[in-house]
Amino acid sequence: MRLPTLCLAAALFLASPAAAAPSAAELQGALAGSWKGALGYRDYQNNKLYELPVQTQVTAIGDGVSVLRISTFDDGPSVGAVRITSASLFDPAAGTVTSATLRKGRPVEVSTEAVRLSAYRDPVHWTLVYERNGPDGGGEARIRITETRDGDSLMSVKEVRALTPTDAPWAFRNQTRLTRDSGQARRP
Repeated sequence: MRLPTLCLAAALFLASPAAAAPSAAELQGALAGSWKGALGYRDYQNNKLYELPVQTQVTAIGDGVSVLRISTFDDGPSVGAVRITSASLFDPAAGTVTSATLRKGRPVEVSTEAVRLSAYRDPVHWTLVYERNGPDGGGEARIRITETRDGDSLMSVKEVRALTPTDAPWAFRNQTRLTRDSGQARRP
């Protein structure tokens, strides 16, 4: 290829608009369907990871900014089946999501988090990061949830960091590891 042709091709490539990545709301809405996997948590006594089987149903409400999740897991013979329902409303202009979380026997939890797309390859390969300040243990902390989709796999990791000192390390709290139910068609 001659130099002028190469320069023209490069100029056209650089001038063409790049495909914009979808919003966090669009990526979450594309998770609609049934997922199964494990809810993992750190036991504070022995610092080991324990996992419980979990099933999650994701519903895109249809307005492009609202998503409903219902997760069910068995918390043992003394507690039994636990259902956690979260309704989330994304505000793409503000870069936030506000969620109301319901769980039997607990007060309703309402939180607003900043949400940003930290990596995007295509509609089924991406990472979203959610951050907010909130209670952790006996004090306030920075709470970060990193959610990564890799095809039909979805991993969400919750970490916390004390607000003081400002250079406190991040500490693992829990994770959810999901795979789209095999009976579900693959959706972008």
